[in-house]
Amino acid sequence: MLYLLRHGQTDFNLKDWVQGSGHDTSLNATCQKQAQLFYQAYASEGFDSFYCSLLQRSRQTLEPFSLDPRYQNVPLHARVGLNEFQWGDFEGRRFDEFDGVYKELVQNWRNGVLDAAPPRGESPNQVAIRMKPVVDEFHAAPYQKILACLHGRALRLLLCLLTGRPYSDMDDFDKANLCLYELEKECDTFLIIHASRTDQLLGHLSG
Repeated sequence: MLYLLRHGQTDFNLKDWVQGSGHDTSLNATCQKQAQLFYQAYASEGFDSFYCSLLQRSRQTLEPFSLDPRYQNVPLHARVGLNEFQWGDFEGRRFDEFDGVYKELVQNWRNGVLDAAPPRGESPNQVAIRMKPVVDEFHAAPYQKILACLHGRALRLLLCLLTGRPYSDMDDFDKANLCLYELEKECDTFLIIHASRTDQLLGHLSG
């Protein structure tokens, strides 16, 4: 089984600022608590390995597992292939500053123009190239339970790569902070068993 988790909330998320790979932001206080709740819900899952990006918000989301004696010898693999898209000139700015340009870019991706990129940023085709070695690692470990934490747009593209869907379908996948996708390997592809789960947090947060 492969579990894909989006990192927890940062202050950039809260303020609707673009982070991308250029801003190595950390989790805010709210999400440090939420990451603990996620850990409590999945601590008994028996993961064989963990993956994160090179950005600290991804690693911090998984940190509660590292404090559990059951996971002391379970490796954490940091991979540049799991880094968020580089958003170039959009990074560090509010989305509403370039809303029209962003929507046009996403529509181009929807239309299959996958070499389109933000100014000085990355296109889906470029990100897919650095993601493919990680996909190969996931395929090589079909009998393990892997928990990988990454980023919103990167998560959407990775789901396309794993399930064989075209990259133009990226926006069909939800990407809320701390949403979880559970996938199972079948032959040469992965099937999504549970999509965009947040129910593991709702009961804790409301109580």
